[in-house]
Amino acid sequence: MNESNQVMDVCRGCASAAVRPFFDLGELPLAGGFLTEEQVASEQRYPLLVSVCEHCGLVQIVSPVDPDVLFQDYSFATGTVPGLVRHFDGYAQWISDTLGPKSVIEFGCNDGTLIAALEQRSIRSLGVDLAANITEMARQQGRNVLTGAFGPGMVGELRDQMGQVDLITGSNVFAHNADPAAILEAADALLAPDGVLCLEVMYAGDLLEQLQWDTLYHEHLTFYSLGTLRRLLRRYGFEPISALRIPMHGGSLRLAAARPDRRSADASVGELESWEGKMELNEATTWDGFAGDCRRRIDVFGGTMRRLSAGASIWGYGAAGKATMWVNVCEMDYLEGLVDASPLRYGKLMPGTHTPIVSPEEFGRHQPDYVFVSAWNYLDAIRANEPSYAGYWIVPLPEMRIH
Repeated sequence: MNESNQVMDVCRGCASAAVRPFFDLGELPLAGGFLTEEQVASEQRYPLLVSVCEHCGLVQIVSPVDPDVLFQDYSFATGTVPGLVRHFDGYAQWISDTLGPKSVIEFGCNDGTLIAALEQRSIRSLGVDLAANITEMARQQGRNVLTGAFGPGMVGELRDQMGQVDLITGSNVFAHNADPAAILEAADALLAPDGVLCLEVMYAGDLLEQLQWDTLYHEHLTFYSLGTLRRLLRRYGFEPISALRIPMHGGSLRLAAARPDRRSADASVGELESWEGKMELNEATTWDGFAGDCRRRIDVFGGTMRRLSAGASIWGYGAAGKATMWVNVCEMDYLEGLVDASPLRYGKLMPGTHTPIVSPEEFGRHQPDYVFVSAWNYLDAIRANEPSYAGYWIVPLPEMRIH
């Protein structure tokens, strides 16, 4: 991993040209690029260079992979993860109680889990997602979902179906977009004058606090803070009115925004702004220290696991993007299997190491000495689902622990 002081490209948050790389992870396979046996020979790797804007402090990947490559055969369905189903049910209730909309458009809706939860609360809802295989799955479940990229090109179709709406939302998807302007322009065109834009994004504060380098993969183009996201939103006529830290995906920010003078900001905005100032979260130099701390964690974890593998059997649990990062950067080619709850992944191979992905039922027939919990933010739920396992669980973050 080699860092560089070269200044490059343009910040997608503030449009400054003062963007420089600070964390080079080399060439890696796509985090969600799960393979069949026939696809192994044609697997591609892509450079992964993480940068920071020296003007506003926005952490970002400035050279994105083509979305048609990233999302051509998406292997993640929200409804297969119980923790996310609970999250979106709670989010729907929060939307209903706090914002009280009658109509909602969700971009990046995946299989429509949130759409279904909103409809259960009598909120008229429509979802949009780029992944054709997942949106087809949603429609088969009777959910009102369109296939496509949410942006100016879809405004006419969405307006024909929904008219002006009270709320537009996107969860863990806004930061995947290399052109946030397209989303914000479409939101401005579709929202009623008093409408609210609500975004759930992986939060730079949690990235820094917990050294979550394993979320820095090709899909996650941007890690916003309140400060950096507010700069971007103001450029398109929105002002934050609420800013809440939530536990989704190991730590996210739920930010609601409205047009100026239409709604008042609550106390959460000022409180989080103050915390970010104390943490120097939006200072570019903060992220140089982050990179060094992460390299040390990677070296310690990778070396420890390699030594354990010399005399013990080790499996992994959670075939998500975090797993792809750990198994490739730490060269964990010794894992005998990697367990995942999603039927979309059973029988496939992990990117890079080509470790077989198996179901929890298959895991139940084995007793490895150790299980590496790549989905470390779901450790408690995973342990609860595997009461017969008698070995040791290993989590890599926020610090390496053996349970």
